[in-house]
Amino acid sequence: MTSLAARSGELLTNQAIYNIRQHYFQTEKYLNYQTNYSLLKSSPNYKILNSNMAQQILKEVDGSFKSFFGLLKLAAKGKYHFKAIRLPSYLPKDGFTTLVIGFVRLRGNKLLVPYSRQFKQNHRPIEITIPPILLDKTVKEIRIIPKYNARFFEIQYTYEVKEEQRNLNQNNALAIDFGINNLVTAVTSKGKSFIIDGRKLKSLNQWFNKCTARLQCIKDK
Repeated sequence: MTSLAARSGELLTNQAIYNIRQHYFQTEKYLNYQTNYSLLKSSPNYKILNSNMAQQILKEVDGSFKSFFGLLKLAAKGKYHFKAIRLPSYLPKDGFTTLVIGFVRLRGNKLLVPYSRQFKQNHRPIEITIPPILLDKTVKEIRIIPKYNARFFEIQYTYEVKEEQRNLNQNNALAIDFGINNLVTAVTSKGKSFIIDGRKLKSLNQWFNKCTARLQCIKDK
């Protein structure tokens, strides 16, 4: 069910991109969020999603185009290169997009993924168990990211953290050099040093790539 929502999110994203691109091609002006929302709020893809998630998608598209137009203004003033500016493009066909939950409501240690009333009529609810470490935190945003063609999902949490004042000795420093065979080579300002061996991790990565290549070959047949 989440994959269906992610698919609808991809279609809604491309609809929003299409509206702004076409408006720009025809008028050389920016189609703002409010106008695009009015055009898409009756879209079937918008109605499948919870209004909060659908609006988050439109806002992210809006943000990418605001960056585009901002770069155009800088380029017109000679502060950026026109050739380096790219008009935001569509998501891949038959792809999936990230679902953003900006208004988080928890029931104990569970998140009930919000969907529209229309969607709930024909689908069962989905609950996500919140990691125990976050139960005493104020969760502000949750992102559900499709992986491997939406067979799996990565869930990212944004939560409030109280700022702690730490009395650090700013005369102490640690220099770190990242590598492959030696994953980390580090030295402190007091002359102490250490090395973290990266060969085991390198071996695991090579084994993973080998397995992936074998399975891809089977899939292609």
